[in-house]
Amino acid sequence: MTSVPLKLKLGKLIKSGLQAAGLRQLDLAQHLQVSTSAVSQMLNGKTAPAAIHLDKIFQLLNCSRNQVFIMRDLLARIRSGMHELRSPVNEFIRSTRKERSLSMAKLAHLSEIPVAELRILETCSTVVPSNEQIMALAKILEFEDDDIQQLLNDLPLYGSDSLGENVQEQGASYGSISKFPAQIPVISIENMLKFNPALEDIKNFVWRNYDKVISAQTLDDSISSDDVFAIVDSGNNFNPPLPGSISLIVALKNFPETNDTVIVKSKKSDKLQLKRFVLEGKSVSLKPFLCSAEQQKPEANDIEWVRKVLKVVISSL
Repeated sequence: MTSVPLKLKLGKLIKSGLQAAGLRQLDLAQHLQVSTSAVSQMLNGKTAPAAIHLDKIFQLLNCSRNQVFIMRDLLARIRSGMHELRSPVNEFIRSTRKERSLSMAKLAHLSEIPVAELRILETCSTVVPSNEQIMALAKILEFEDDDIQQLLNDLPLYGSDSLGENVQEQGASYGSISKFPAQIPVISIENMLKFNPALEDIKNFVWRNYDKVISAQTLDDSISSDDVFAIVDSGNNFNPPLPGSISLIVALKNFPETNDTVIVKSKKSDKLQLKRFVLEGKSVSLKPFLCSAEQQKPEANDIEWVRKVLKVVISSL
């Protein structure tokens, strides 16, 4: 009987996501390739979606990582029949916080992790903390090396039937470490186009919207993992289109110098551009990345943002 309210809660979350996305029950039914009656039963808490359908719902509604964890947790509780379901990760973070006599609000203040995210870390059985969250908590809660290793060992490594590809990759990437794993957040062009430097620091934006992480072992010795992020996407999503798949290591802070490769967001384009940066006095010009065409001088207010690219890898598809 306890699963009925959980089904209803999950259905309400999906219904709210549909409304926020401006979609109808019919749109969801077509996306899942099920009847509208089946969707109606799901939204009204009569049935619970299969895990594979929940993955497709996440894609359709463009759910955030937190939304994914919450809905995955609800489905896990429904399947297990347990109203309260906590993982070793939940228990470790919760018990360590209480041992330090810290309220969740106080820990949020000290760690700069929002209370809503801390609540997910302590209650959602499917949660996979980000590297940034682990480091912030370790500093405040004074984790020992053995504690950190145990926490990482307890992270769930979900398959396609449970948590989805993006979160699975993040959890699997921690691996075996002696202290903190050096990781680089990877973000898609689609998400990067949403960045507005007037509203948010780029580092906060990247860690809030990243798709997965990759090991810093892929970097050159001259590049620090703390100062970069990666953009990985099809070359067709750049302007002009580029061949194959593109992987960029992008600087978070360093301003480009003459002849540096840069990634540029222009107000006149809905795609990112790879360019060569030329600075002459206070005048900025941009050269094409792959050809010797004449350089272009951007209009004064055309560039929304520009970031220095430290490494470019073009792979065939």
